[in-house]
Amino acid sequence: MMFSRSSSIPVLEVATVKSSLPESVFLQSKEAYDSIDEPVMHLKTGKISLQLPDLKNVLAFHGKNNRPDADPANNVLHIGFTGEKSPISLLPNESYYLLYDRKQTPPRYVLSPNNSETPLWMEVSSSGNQGLVKVRLKDETGTIIQEPASNAQFTLAEKPQNAAAPAVWDIGKVRVDGTLLARQKARWFGIDKFLERHGGPEFQLTIDKQRIDFGEAEEGYSVFISKDSILVWDNNHWKVAAPGAETLGKPILIIKKIDEKLMNFELWDAEGKNKVILNLLKSNESSIPPNLMASFHFLGAKTLSQFVFEINKERMTLAPQDWLLFVDKGWRKLTTPEEIDAYVDRKTLGYLFVFDAVEKRDDKQVMVGTIFNRARNDLQHVELLMQQSSAGMTPYVPKSDETGRSKDSPGSSDQGPQGKVGRGAENSYTSSYEDGDSDASESNMHSRRRKRKLDHDD
Repeated sequence: MMFSRSSSIPVLEVATVKSSLPESVFLQSKEAYDSIDEPVMHLKTGKISLQLPDLKNVLAFHGKNNRPDADPANNVLHIGFTGEKSPISLLPNESYYLLYDRKQTPPRYVLSPNNSETPLWMEVSSSGNQGLVKVRLKDETGTIIQEPASNAQFTLAEKPQNAAAPAVWDIGKVRVDGTLLARQKARWFGIDKFLERHGGPEFQLTIDKQRIDFGEAEEGYSVFISKDSILVWDNNHWKVAAPGAETLGKPILIIKKIDEKLMNFELWDAEGKNKVILNLLKSNESSIPPNLMASFHFLGAKTLSQFVFEINKERMTLAPQDWLLFVDKGWRKLTTPEEIDAYVDRKTLGYLFVFDAVEKRDDKQVMVGTIFNRARNDLQHVELLMQQSSAGMTPYVPKSDETGRSKDSPGSSDQGPQGKVGRGAENSYTSSYEDGDSDASESNMHSRRRKRKLDHDD
């Protein structure tokens, strides 16, 4: 089948349909609009009215510095901010500028770095156990905004710091917690009876004080304290100090209570923000062993004040006021100032025998002395007969004791393991030296010039 293409394409004409919108019901005539004298509405521009932010739930009052050395006139207040782990110490009635830090997550109010001026600031003070906060805001014209009044001034009840996140701080290189004293190797021994008897004027202020040793061996040191004493942490050591210039800005340890076996402390950080309660048990030092002087054998007198003994199977010349120290290898005589210093400063530890005097009792020579235990918190009087015997020296027993003596009569104290307790006074040999043979005398301890390292109360 064949198809043919038409040579023309017909175009049909479309009829135009006219339409119109309905008339507005609000449409009025020109005359009606002209009859209105004033506009119905006016547009007015104005500044945004600023208001104080509500900081009552942003701030927390953690009290003021209660350290005993705090300056009442400038006693810092501890203010906590939401999101901060540790309170911030602020001086009362000073302006502290704030900003809203949007970089924090979540955004929050913080103190302006270096307290640089911002439009928003606050002042804090305290009244009893409440903190008083005043907040101010300055607009762009310099006008001080104080509205609403409830946000301009308000009080905060004191919130104990232990209710906040626990603070983390160190003393030296040791983390502070309830085990601080144990980790500083603190040991409480009580009164140092050696210094009470032989310290002289140099150690007069240690009398009736409790001795606490810190550290060990060459690094060790001692402090002498009583109730309400204050120790300041200075140059990696605890030192006894009076509250004031020498304690400000440093951690302090306050002795609050001393019982027979337990001592209580308050430990404060440098700013008085954090306080930790510490306890220290009294150390139980072993008593003086029996027969400690069993190796003493009397051989004879060299002079009126010098006597020859065999000790540790060696001959040794002794005179009254000589000191002998019992260490691992037996007794040795302290003869140099350095040896005496080492014992006094507790760099060298051991049982000390002080040869006090030679006395005549019942026509017999008696060696009178005192033994101090290693901690120096206990002592024992010694009275030994100076008689030559292969069995060694034996305790002196007065004739009256052999026949029975009234318990209340003079000199009737109980007998210790080294000999009779209590020293007689009659017929004592001279305790000075005829030929100056010994260097370890009590007078030498008092007179030699040396720098002391022991601390004491003022």
